[in-house]
This record gives sequence, C-alpha cells and structure tokens, in this order.
Amino acid sequence: MINVLKKIYTSISQTIKIDEKSIFPLLFTLIFVFIIIQYSFNTFDAIFYDLWIKSDALIKKDNSFVVVSMDETTDQLSGEVYPYTYLTHAKLMESIASDTPNSIIYFVDFSSPTNALEQEHLQRFIASIEKFKGDTIVRFVSSLDSFGENFPPDEIRKYGFSLGVMNEDGKDFNRENMVRQAVLNVSGEDTIHLWMANRLREQSNLAKLDSKSVWGSFYHSNADATFVLFRFLTSLQVPSENYLRIPINRVINKALPPGFFKGKNVFIGHQYVSRGDDFVSTPLMRDLKIPKIQVHASIIDALAQEKTIFRIPFWLTQVMTVIISVLLSVLIARVSPLRGLIYILCSACLVIVVTFALFLGLGIWLKMAHIVTGIFLVYYIWVPFRAIAEYQSRYAIQEETKILKQVDRLKHNFISLMSHDLKTPVAKISGIVDLMMVKLDSNFEARKMMRDLQDSTQELNSFISSILDLTKIESQDLKLNIIQKDVNTLIETTVEKLTFQAETKGMKIETELGPLYPVSIDPILILRVISNLVENSIKYSGPNSTVMIKTWDDKEWVYIEIYDNGVGIPEEDLKHIFDKFYRVKNNLSHSIKGSGLGLYLVKYFIELHQGKIQVSSLVGEGTKFLIQLKNS
Repeated sequence: MINVLKKIYTSISQTIKIDEKSIFPLLFTLIFVFIIIQYSFNTFDAIFYDLWIKSDALIKKDNSFVVVSMDETTDQLSGEVYPYTYLTHAKLMESIASDTPNSIIYFVDFSSPTNALEQEHLQRFIASIEKFKGDTIVRFVSSLDSFGENFPPDEIRKYGFSLGVMNEDGKDFNRENMVRQAVLNVSGEDTIHLWMANRLREQSNLAKLDSKSVWGSFYHSNADATFVLFRFLTSLQVPSENYLRIPINRVINKALPPGFFKGKNVFIGHQYVSRGDDFVSTPLMRDLKIPKIQVHASIIDALAQEKTIFRIPFWLTQVMTVIISVLLSVLIARVSPLRGLIYILCSACLVIVVTFALFLGLGIWLKMAHIVTGIFLVYYIWVPFRAIAEYQSRYAIQEETKILKQVDRLKHNFISLMSHDLKTPVAKISGIVDLMMVKLDSNFEARKMMRDLQDSTQELNSFISSILDLTKIESQDLKLNIIQKDVNTLIETTVEKLTFQAETKGMKIETELGPLYPVSIDPILILRVISNLVENSIKYSGPNSTVMIKTWDDKEWVYIEIYDNGVGIPEEDLKHIFDKFYRVKNNLSHSIKGSGLGLYLVKYFIELHQGKIQVSSLVGEGTKFLIQLKNS
C-alpha cells in the first residue's frame, strides 16, 4: 500500500507541482482517505437518503388505486374474525363485479375448506370471480413465512398468483428494518409488484419491464432475488392523502354509489393494528408505521411509472472521494486557513446539492457519506499544517519587521544627527561669506566667487532642511502649529522674497489675490509650500516667462492657484512628481540642482492640513498647481 501511495503522490506532485511543505499533509490525507473508504457509513447515508425521499415530489399517485381493507372495526361490524369466510369474500366479489373494475389483487392468505359448507362457499366465491369479464385482471398473492411460501388453494390457484413479499432493509441501511426497496423477482419468478406493474404498462401501451432492465435493479445471490430502490408517494405520510381506503363491510353492504369501482385497480388486504406484520416502517415517517397494503400499492405504482432509484456503485464513490480529497488538498495548500475553511464548507454544500439534484432529477443515488467525510478530513489535516506554516511565516515577518524598524530608527537617528551637525558649519560658512562680501566690496571677481559660494550654501541648507523634514515625517514627529492666518499675507511674503530671483532670470511674478478670511493653518509649512512651488516655476520656466498666483474661496475651501508658461512636464512624469526623490528627466534637470523631496513635502504638508493638491501640465505651454485648504 505504501508503494501505491508513493506512486500516486509522485504523479500528482509532478502534475500539479506541489510545494515541498505539502508532502506530509498530502500523504496523511491519502492514507486516511484510503482508511475511511474501507468502512461503510450506512447510518449517515440512510439519513440523507430518507431526506431525499421525503423531499421527492416527482411521483404522482394513481387515483385509480383503491384499497379494500379488513381491520378490527370491520370485524365488529361484520361479526367475523380474520380470516373471513369464503362466503364473505363471495359477497365482496359479487358487489365489485357489477362495476367491472380494471383489476382485483387479493393480498389475503386463503386456506383450503375443511367441511362441506366451506366447500360450497368456495364454489360461490369461484362463481363470483367467473362473473367478471375477460378484460378484468384477477390475481392472488402468496406470502412467505418461516415455513415457506403459502400458496392459495388449488381451486383458485388457476386464476393466477404471484409472491407478494415485502423487503425490510437490514444490511444496506444499518439494520433499521425499513421498506426502501422492492423485490422484483425471486428464483426467476416475478413478484406481484413487477407482474402487476407490467399489466398496467401494457394497458397504457408501454414497454414491458424485465427485472434486469428496471432502472437501478440489482441481484443478490444469497437471496436469489432481484431488488430495486423505489420512490415513495410523499402523500403516504399523511393518512388522509393515501390511496383511497374502503372498509370491506361498506362494499359488502353496497354502501357505495353504483359504478364506484369501474376501471379501478382494487387491492384487497388487511391492516389489523393487533397484527404487527400488517404495518411496516418507511423513510417517510420513522415513528409511524404505514399499512403494508398501502406500501404494496405504492411499489406497484412506482414501478408502473418507472420511478426507481439507480444506486451508484461503491467503487465509483471511493474513486470520487480520493479525487475530490486530492483536489481540495491542492487548493487549500495555496490559500490561507480561513479561505481554506470557506472552500471546505462550499465543497460539502456543493456535494449535498449535486446529490440532491441527481436524486430528484435523474433518480440517481450517490452515497455521499465518504465524500463529505473525505472533505472534512482534508480540513482537519490541512488547516493545522497551513496554520503552522502561516504562523512561522508571520513570526519570520514580525522578526524581520522588528529588525527593519531598528535599522530604520538607526537610519533616522543618523540622518537627524548628521543634518543637525551639518547645519552649524553651513551657518558658519554662510556668515563668513557675508562678511567676506563686505570686505571685498571693491574686488568684483572675489565678490562673484563669494556670491556663488553663498548660493551653494543656501542650496545645501535647503537640502538639509528637506532631509530633516523627511526624518520628522517618517518618525511621525512632525506636529502642526495651527494659528489663524491670512493666506494672502504668506503669498505676498513669498513674492517679496523671490522677486529679485525672478528678475535676475528675466521673469515676472504676478498676483491676483481675492479677499480672504484668515484660516487655521501652520503658516511656516504653508509658506514653504508656496515658496517651493513658486521657486520651481522660476527654476524651470526660463526667461521672458510669467509666474501667476491667484487666490479665491468658497464656503468650504480656500483656493491657491500657481501656474507658469514654462516648458511644462511630460505626461509620463506628471503622475510621479509627488513621489519621494523623483525628478523629471529632461535637459534642465541636469543643470538645475534639487533633492527630489520638494514636491513630496509639498503634498504631505497640504494633506497634513486635510487639504488637496492637483497638478496639470502641457509640454511647451506650462504647469498649473491648484491647492485647496479648509476654509475654517
């Protein structure tokens, strides 16, 4: 068996490329599946089979079936005790004969007459049978007991008889002794059920059924009999909706309207509460037994309508269990435990729905106990393995995250320390440059060098400030200092500071500022936002261009629009300009220095104020930024 499992695993792993971590759960699954398919789960299968039977509404009862019964009540009214005399049966037949029924089936054990009077009554009974026309079927039913088959007396045997055995399941359904299957043939002789069903089919011009050709029939060699699962009438569980039942005394006393039995199929039998053999258990109602004569009628009705059940072979169920278990294993091996549980539940529900549909639609019974058990077995094997693997992965990620946080913290500390330490010498250099420019006032060449050095110092100082801001952002140490401030004032300050820079490049800065109320902002950060955007326009627009700044407001927002008529930004770069350390790739970007953090910080500062920023640009026409700040 181990070699078989190895071969199966090898072929599966090569076909579906199973991960090495899935070897053990897959092997465990195969081993346990092979174990469970060796056992039967008849009780589980019986529960669902009975549920399907109760839900079956495909069979319609034949209203031509009438049951004439004998019981304790008819005994009291007629003054007789079962078995009734031949005289009573003769009167019964005489009452029915005038209506020319379609058939009369006698589920009664007759004994040979023991005296001359009984012999005379038997002759009268035979004479009453002879009154029927030739197209009326009269058939007697023999029974089985511990001594063998009980045949009708020789005098009435000539009218024909068939065995009327009722099978109560024991082996296939966990010895519950319920009637779920009918006996079609015993030792080569058709039972009354198949015989009568064929007579009814002949009258309806339907093909005759052979015990081997009945849908779902199977042969038991030990019993030398052919059986079939049949579909009950759902109405059998409601006594008032069973086949029409008439007490024998009403028929004898002619208390029925003329022609009542015309064209009917009459089943004559007994249903004594005191006789346990007269009632049987069915899947329809476990706690309430049904008269056997009613079940006989239901079997004949089901066979005549070909409403029988085909049971799928057990070996095919075993193969399906293995295949479904393997496929689910492969699926669960690739998903999270929670999703795996969802797949398990959906698979089990799908199996139940499919088996129910097969039963109702095609009369096919698939024993699903092994399949459903295999599905949940996959869950109990794979989900713990998947949970362990996921826990290990999560633990590794947590450890890696801890290390990354430590490295990140060290990086931030290093950058912060370096930036702070750099600011001091940069400030000293800037101060020295200012002093040297005063002393070298008459030396043009020296002043030009000092001015270049001063510009480089300012660029370095701006870069250090950006790095410090980035460090504060990533460490979440940046806090807003909110006050009420007029945005127009910040714009005027920016314009005043950058006008000289713009004029040196042959550019103009124009404003169109609408009247605004003060809003709640951090003025230092917003000033940096405006300065950065205006300074970028000055850097990238070129000579003879204009930077325009507009402001206006509504009830919800304060709007700041900054646009230029410079070179513009290509579309492929436009969606990345707010990314960290991103710079537009063109000829100007190589000659103009920058950190790539300016617009990233601009967007962050605006969103920190719960505002919005939008950008639009066309190459060769210019770029427009629109800022929205809460008007509060």
